[in-house]
Amino acid sequence: MKKAQPVEWRGLPGAPEQGCSVCALDAVADGGAKMFSFGAAEKPFRLLVLRSGDGVFGYVNSCAHFGVPLAEKPEQLIFNPHVSISCNVHYARYRWQDGYCESGDCEGESLLTVPLAVCEGIVQIG
Repeated sequence: MKKAQPVEWRGLPGAPEQGCSVCALDAVADGGAKMFSFGAAEKPFRLLVLRSGDGVFGYVNSCAHFGVPLAEKPEQLIFNPHVSISCNVHYARYRWQDGYCESGDCEGESLLTVPLAVCEGIVQIG
């Protein structure tokens, strides 16, 4: 049974406010992916930040196929720098720049996008 994805990331428990600082841009390597959590430890809001040059892309760390995290721990992240990130449970593959699922059980669906901005070298919720 497929878990229904919420339409808006802001409705998730622990969702950060607009303008909230996430990290320094340099904390995410160019072509790298990093995980962040906000809110209560028992039900955190899980954010993935992907970096390409000075650009950053944010997604809720939840597979569109079944709602499980793409990765529970940083060492479990599966990604091809600047190209794609994959779920380490179902191996659905999502495009780096827009979170669109290119292959897997949720092909044609997308990760929930979280708008990010870089201001004076700090990644913030946009």
